[in-house]
Amino acid sequence: MDHEHDILGFRYTLEEIRAKFTHCGTLEEPERTNELVNLMDILEQQYGTYQLNPSEEFMKKEEVRLYREISMARNI
Repeated sequence: MDHEHDILGFRYTLEEIRAKFTHCGTLEEPERTNELVNLMDILEQQYGTYQLNPSEEFMKKEEVRLYREISMARNI
């Protein structure tokens, strides 16, 4: 995966992140898990998807549901 998410002002849409997540299914380990972690980092940085004590409302957000789906897909 490229590191465009490091470029100031660049922002992925949730659709782009989901497409990258789908593509991860075609990758071999450990690249697959590394790419999933990169997607989680993007969601944390650009969408604020990580909270220590999230509310029920926060957990229902589309970006948070995608983050959890990606997290559960990792081999850890």
